Amino acid sequence: MGLEDIIGYKFKNKALLDKALTHRSYTKNPFYSNELLEFLGDAVLELIISEYLVTNYQNLREGELSKIRASTVNSDVLSDIGKSLKLYDYCKLGKSERQKQIAQNKKILEDSLEALIGAIYLDSGLQSAKNFILPLLEAKIEKFSEYKLFDPKTVLQELTQKKFTMLPEYVLIKEEGEQHNKTFYSKVIIGNKSYGIGIGKSKKEAEKNAALETMEILENV
Repeated sequence: MGLEDIIGYKFKNKALLDKALTHRSYTKNPFYSNELLEFLGDAVLELIISEYLVTNYQNLREGELSKIRASTVNSDVLSDIGKSLKLYDYCKLGKSERQKQIAQNKKILEDSLEALIGAIYLDSGLQSAKNFILPLLEAKIEKFSEYKLFDPKTVLQELTQKKFTMLPEYVLIKEEGEQHNKTFYSKVIIGNKSYGIGIGKSKKEAEKNAALETMEILENV
């Protein structure tokens, strides 16, 4: 069975398929490796997932959608899909690269999958690229969209450690209402600067919403 049978797509321009599978170690011509197709495929994939999330998860906020998208297109997920499609068997690798016995090399599998997406996009457009990749990712998207698996405070902590090398602090601004029906207001402080403010029926919910708003703020900084 050929790769086109495995992926369920027949290329009109076979050269695009060949290029998508050509690792830079195989060719002396850097413009014939799959690097540019991988660059394109990465952008096409992000567009496809973003559109899918906005269409199907309209009840979620931008920060939540960003987290789901990041979880969906990470190296582990993409390399696992590449492995399931047996992409490594079809990749053109240089002798030294092949001798390393790196059939599980995540980077090669990830890049080859993204290059394949880019090649399909160039061959027949966005819809064909969607038809190829979405069925392979929909179960993952559903999994990552389950609220219980999404912890905004953990995500924000990872983000601030990377961006500022420090952890966020949560400060309770105020609480109002009767004892049995209180509303809490919390804000995030990073360093000496205030960021998102969250409101909730519990301190935990207020902090979660403050974390979500902070994520949205930081994405635009």
